[in-house]
Amino acid sequence: MSASEEELIGHSYTRARKHPLVIGKLPGAGRLPGGPYTITQVMTMVISFGLLVMTRDLWAHFGAMNFILMALIPWGLAWVLRYARLDGRDPARAVRSLLIYSSTPAQGRLAGKPQRAARPRLATATCTVRVRSAERPAPVAAAKPVPQPVPAARRKARPTPVPAATTAGRAEPKTGLQALLASLDEH
Repeated sequence: MSASEEELIGHSYTRARKHPLVIGKLPGAGRLPGGPYTITQVMTMVISFGLLVMTRDLWAHFGAMNFILMALIPWGLAWVLRYARLDGRDPARAVRSLLIYSSTPAQGRLAGKPQRAARPRLATATCTVRVRSAERPAPVAAAKPVPQPVPAARRKARPTPVPAATTAGRAEPKTGLQALLASLDEH
């Protein structure tokens, strides 16, 4: 078989991971009657049996039948919960999901803490506008003298050039940006 003809087989184990944890054996290696039971079923049996014991004065008027009712009602509720499904889950897990969903903050959670939306605030900005008066003359870019290479023997005898004076007492631009701004002022 070549690589293009090879049959691809995919396996999904999602259903296997969805099997609930069950209690099926007694500690002495005997099997539970009607079992295995899920944790939800065991909790339902324990809670319903406890409620029946606490409210015995209200319902226990049947003599020996009281003991049968105290065993059958919890077992019957657990049997019903075995087949009851809400959205593919047992009722306890569905109620737990509903409680978690209802207690979640509207903006969600970030690192386990409720996410808070930042309060809206006014954004301020400043802008500075420089207005030139018409009386002030625009500066004129002065021509820079280009230094000539001088032999070492003549350097001491030759005087250093003095920069030309700029008009209106302004300093000569030192950078290209200053020269560009000065040329914009001329127009």
